[in-house]
Amino acid sequence: MKPWWQYLLDLLAGLWSKGQLEAAGASPDALQAAVTTQIDLPTLYTTPCPPPGILESRDLAHCHPELVKRYVALKAEFESMTGQQLFETSTWRSEARQQELYLRGRRGIPGERTVTKIDGITKKSRHMVYPSEAVDVCVDADPGPGKHAVWDKAAYMALGPLAAAHGLVWGGTWTIDDYPHLELLAEAA
Repeated sequence: MKPWWQYLLDLLAGLWSKGQLEAAGASPDALQAAVTTQIDLPTLYTTPCPPPGILESRDLAHCHPELVKRYVALKAEFESMTGQQLFETSTWRSEARQQELYLRGRRGIPGERTVTKIDGITKKSRHMVYPSEAVDVCVDADPGPGKHAVWDKAAYMALGPLAAAHGLVWGGTWTIDDYPHLELLAEAA
């Protein structure tokens, strides 16, 4: 791709050429051709990338815009319905972080439970796409200041019907129950 100043020089060269053509008595068609030379300008769009140096984010700014729209509506309805708030525990996740989570429950540590079937290598999580197509949430036991996580399965049951109503997939229906997990339907991404 040419630098921006090269486009400017090309444009000026075209205009100068037009002046020379006029002075030489060029036909109107030749003048028109000199003026309408197409110049392809560079695009300023860059592919969004995850923030450098972080393994995991909790920021909705790192989520797919459609996920944010649907989740924010679900979150408001959840609070209205249950009187409890949701807060985000994971949005975008790096491959290294996904692998770390995959190892939980597989290291032989007593009492450690498996949290995901997705290893991040042979199968990618929707958290690993950027912007993220998944969000993990937590129910807050106390709507006041600070976060007081509730991990009781019953607190997450309202997410199932709400997720369906807002066009999201709820992890509570999977073989490894992932009650805090919400993701975009594949066709919405």
